[in-house]
Amino acid sequence: MQLEANEPRETRGRRSRADEVLPERRRRTDMEVTGKRLAVNSALLDHGRYAYRFINDAPARLYQMTQQDDWDIVKVDGAAVKPDNSDLGDAVSIVVGTNKDGSALRAYLCRKLRQFYEDDQKTKQTELDEQLAQLRRGNSAAGETQGDYIPSGGIRIAR
Repeated sequence: MQLEANEPRETRGRRSRADEVLPERRRRTDMEVTGKRLAVNSALLDHGRYAYRFINDAPARLYQMTQQDDWDIVKVDGAAVKPDNSDLGDAVSIVVGTNKDGSALRAYLCRKLRQFYEDDQKTKQTELDEQLAQLRRGNSAAGETQGDYIPSGGIRIAR
């Protein structure tokens, strides 16, 4: 005897397996997705006090950012900041590529005091504004006079 597609099956007094096993979402709701691979548990980070970013351990880059700038490597203090952390120590990191010699290239989660970060961003923006002002005057970004074509109406750059 074959059942039609719309006919109910006999259950013998129990609930169907489909009703018993309800699907659960695999998506993590406690994770902030930053490019998906670099997701961290943002509930454990202090965004009010610090700015965060991943820094590649390319030759001298991590040293430059942590020793010659104000970035500090985020350490795991017993909490799972990044559940799939692949670093052998307590630093939060992930493998992001390979070096020229074939070894793993890691990116480390780093933080900087928000006040320092905002001050640095203002300094960068001031430099960019000066370069833009030079370009509007018809000069190069470095301020040198250009002999190139400048339209009669001047140069207008809108933001």
